[in-house]
Amino acid sequence: MPVHYYPKKISEIDLRTHKKISLLGKVIEAKEGSFVLQDDTGKVEILSDKKLEENRIVRVFCSIEENKIKADIVQPLNGLDLNLYKEVEELYSKAGV
Repeated sequence: MPVHYYPKKISEIDLRTHKKISLLGKVIEAKEGSFVLQDDTGKVEILSDKKLEENRIVRVFCSIEENKIKADIVQPLNGLDLNLYKEVEELYSKAGV
């Protein structure tokens, strides 16, 4: 059975009800065992075995267990124009897609 990760903004995360989510944002802090991801709604610490570079734009597919967010997959999105992405996302939202 396929696993579905639900796209969320950081401000929309509910640690009690969400189990699999995807987040898109910029790595603003990278440390041993975790990193901090920021989008236009907030920031969150994500547990990860991977060492990431700061200021990189990534999409993170996460599992939520015991009120902690763990990175299952980190997809680098180097070269993504975040402003253009937000504009397209807004157009889709207005169109109801």
